[in-house]
Amino acid sequence: LGLVLLLLIALLRCCALFFGYHEEETYTSPAGTNTIVVKYDMLCRPDVFQKGLLWDKKIWGYPGSGFMETVHFGVEWLSETEILLTYEDIRHDEFNEAYRITLPAS
Repeated sequence: LGLVLLLLIALLRCCALFFGYHEEETYTSPAGTNTIVVKYDMLCRPDVFQKGLLWDKKIWGYPGSGFMETVHFGVEWLSETEILLTYEDIRHDEFNEAYRITLPAS
């Protein structure tokens, strides 16, 4: 029974990598009133979540198809409730993206 349970846990952890997020970054607003989490899936597509007490609330999802290499988006706080999410391609050949995201009232 113990071996079966251990194998089941290992299988669930492997599947979670393919269906969930594999990396996340947390950012707090300048005055400390809001916190967001940028989570990346296996194709480095970012989703933005507003940090909650029990769970994070998804407020924005990347509209593109993803990337073939590991990328990270920068976060700039424009105000306590608005961010600018940017990606600048270091090769400057294809992707230069910026998204203005407003956090909903808590």
